[in-house]
Amino acid sequence: MGYKGTPVVLHNYLCLPNATPIAVGSQAWFAWLAIASSFYYMHPSTYRLSVRKEKRRNTSYWYAYLKVDSKLHNAYLGLAPALTAQRLETVTQLLLHRYYATRSPIQPE
Repeated sequence: MGYKGTPVVLHNYLCLPNATPIAVGSQAWFAWLAIASSFYYMHPSTYRLSVRKEKRRNTSYWYAYLKVDSKLHNAYLGLAPALTAQRLETVTQLLLHRYYATRSPIQPE
């Protein structure tokens, strides 16, 4: 369950409470990233990434987290200029691949 009011990226648009949606990759998007600390990325397959800005060595980097079946998977997204719609999709696919790779195959009885 997410926090009420947390911004969400859905269909490559950032949805903010009481604001016009912002296209991912636009100048407004990158301006928003400069002041943001986190948001959710909703993948069309109903998976939701939690995306957070984390400070490391005096620089802010973005990381994605996917929790499925009580297991947390994470991946590095990069600096703010790297946060494009394509990058978010690529990292989502990477995290889903990691998730499916760790699942035990179903054994026939």
